[in-house]
Amino acid sequence: MGVSPVSPGGSAGYECSFKILLIGDSGVGKSSLLVSFVAAANLDDDIAPTIGVDFKIKFLTVGGKKLKLTIWDTAGQERFRTITSSYYRGAQGIILGKKIVLSCF
Repeated sequence: MGVSPVSPGGSAGYECSFKILLIGDSGVGKSSLLVSFVAAANLDDDIAPTIGVDFKIKFLTVGGKKLKLTIWDTAGQERFRTITSSYYRGAQGIILGKKIVLSCF
C-alpha cells in the first residue's frame, strides 16, 4: 500500500492523499483528538461518543507538497467492532488511543 498520488495540476488541489485510522477503546479521547487537530483549537465542550465511524479531512503542506489527510474515527464500543474493521482496508496509518491510569499505593 502506498500514498495515493494525484496528477499535478489536477482539480483536487493536493498532491498526495493518506487514509489514517484512529482506533482504541471507548472514552480514550479519539474524537477529541481528531476535532482538535482538524479545527486547530482547544475543545470546551464534551463530544458525544462515535457511533460506527466518522471521518474528517485535513489539508496540510509539508515540504512544499500539499497533502490531504482523511482521518477515520472508529467507535471504541465492542458492539461496533465488526462494522469498523471493514474501514481498515487501504489505510496508510493508524493512531492507537489508549487510556493510562496512574494510581498511588
